Amino acid sequence: MKKIKEASQLAGVSKRTLQYYDEEGILVTGRDAGNHRIYDPPVLEQIWQILIYKGGKTYVERIREIREGMQRELMKEANGK
Repeated sequence: MKKIKEASQLAGVSKRTLQYYDEEGILVTGRDAGNHRIYDPPVLEQIWQILIYKGGKTYVERIREIREGMQRELMKEANGK
């Protein structure tokens, strides 16, 4: 697990950008005992997905819609529907 500084360096974005993504609900991070954001491999994957969408000129709202759609599909698959 990485802290925000390490994750921002890996992704090549600012810490504030990661905080913004979390605040907007397009990046779901865990928290440690001190309530600091933690970035495990699935969260890092989310960051890279966001950056890919962003590179394609996709806006925050569209990214959120895409991620919500992906979550709905995963839930359907998990429930056997």
